[in-house]
Amino acid sequence: MMQRLTLNIGLAVAALGLGAAVFLAQKKEEKGPPLTPFAAAVLDHVALEHPGSPTVKLERKDGRWKITEPVQVEADPFEVNAFIDLAKLEVKKSLELNAVSLKELGLDPPAYDVVLNGQKLAFGAQEPIQSRRYILTNGKVALVDDPPAEALDANYSDLVSRSLLPSGAAIQSIVMPGLTIAKSADEKSWALTPDHPEDSSDSRQKLIDAWSNAKAMWNAALPKEGSKGDDVTVTLKDGTALKFVVTQRDPQFVIARPDIAVSYTLSKQLVDEMLKLKDKDDSAAAKAAKP
Repeated sequence: MMQRLTLNIGLAVAALGLGAAVFLAQKKEEKGPPLTPFAAAVLDHVALEHPGSPTVKLERKDGRWKITEPVQVEADPFEVNAFIDLAKLEVKKSLELNAVSLKELGLDPPAYDVVLNGQKLAFGAQEPIQSRRYILTNGKVALVDDPPAEALDANYSDLVSRSLLPSGAAIQSIVMPGLTIAKSADEKSWALTPDHPEDSSDSRQKLIDAWSNAKAMWNAALPKEGSKGDDVTVTLKDGTALKFVVTQRDPQFVIARPDIAVSYTLSKQLVDEMLKLKDKDDSAAAKAAKP
């Protein structure tokens, strides 16, 4: 009888221990609320406010994000995901204002503000143990995993689309040193000035395609001293003229766009594709190779 009682007690203790473990595991898996109520499909207005720097504003329209201030240019969809991720970031802990010192948490004043659909997120310091970030929003201080800083800094060049030309843009002409290529009067071919009959229609189309599809590996802010190099003007079918400056060909291919103060670093192999007509080069090489 005593052995059976001992066994039953042991089983009861084990069951209680198992139940407690399951309860604690479930409690541990419970997630905190999101930092904002905005889902990806709802978020359509973003502002970045850094002290001493112009406010950066983005807006989504017809499914595409665009920077509207301080410049107007298409935004990079991958970089914009930083704001979508921020909106749904899990709040690990929420602190009441009367229980904390905003100054000690780096929130008086905050380092900078991010505004998502009108909801302001004031960014403070990192807590020292798990390097989480203090964010003041809706009258409370939220402790969250520190979001990536690149897309949230004062340098908006990271947010600019990597594509040199707007989505779906059709080129009407390209003017570069020593060469102009433009749609012919019949809109069916490309005319050169000065004319190079030896360059095929295929080589002309390849140069146009290279500009149409050009995409940077990364962007950077243009230096304050500006940009120097060969000017290239790409005029689109709608009349928009985009002015670029080829600032570097080697060891990297860099093209600047002064009107938005951004430089694009592209693959070096695009130098010939975007700045030369291939048939002409091939013909010259062939002639040079002849005995």
